Amino acid sequence: QILKIHSFVRENAGKIISPSNKSTDSQLSSEFSHFNQYLYFLYAPTLVFRDVYPRTSTIRWNIVFQMFGQVLIGTILLYHVIAYYWMPVFARCFTDTKLTYPSVITSIFDLMLPGVLFFVIGFYGFFHCWLNGFAELLRFADRTFYQDWWNATSSGTFWRSWNIVVHDWLHVYVYKDLIKLFSGNKKLSAICVVIFSAILHEYCMSIVFGFCSVIFIVWFGLVGMFLRIVFPHSKGTLWNIIILTMTPISLAVVPYFYALEISARHFPSNR
Repeated sequence: QILKIHSFVRENAGKIISPSNKSTDSQLSSEFSHFNQYLYFLYAPTLVFRDVYPRTSTIRWNIVFQMFGQVLIGTILLYHVIAYYWMPVFARCFTDTKLTYPSVITSIFDLMLPGVLFFVIGFYGFFHCWLNGFAELLRFADRTFYQDWWNATSSGTFWRSWNIVVHDWLHVYVYKDLIKLFSGNKKLSAICVVIFSAILHEYCMSIVFGFCSVIFIVWFGLVGMFLRIVFPHSKGTLWNIIILTMTPISLAVVPYFYALEISARHFPSNR
């Protein structure tokens, strides 16, 4: 909701400060937005505020029930993945008195397949079912919430396509501002966006777990920045293989280190 509030304020602040300047966006009016427009925006599956969105003519209730039904099934499947595949590995983090390289590597490999299952089910449940369900319920016509990130042949394409909802917000309110700030330096602006995105994800995780670490910042921010700097224009099948290889590793390493952090904070006697 913070991102939505920021978008609403940004799009309406200019109407108050400079009411004579008309927006070039046809979906933004020169008048201050009404409360019903803000209320619709709060539930719409987008983070970029517009006074008018493309709308469908009718609500297909069968699609609504189908999407939310699949969300329910996905939630049950995620519970089983966590309870029967993740928790036994996490239990070792809480009970092992000494960490060794073999135990760390074994735990990471044990988390890879469950991590992929968790990601695929969660991704489909949220980005496809949940967002499409709300889009259909609100007659929201723009249903491009993700693209075929699994076919990405460059790091930039991957980051742009796997979460278009957040990417649009970052592009409109962060990237464009940084372009102006850095006098059109696209490379530096893109690197800053990657770091900002990592910090934003870390902030969300700190709300969930109640503590702030640097796992997301290091793994996604620094690694993502490294890829952008070293291989800015690299494309091809090799990049797709690298992305598909790094994804399961990331889905194992990140939760494992969070489990270690929780263990160190709440079970210090085992360390």
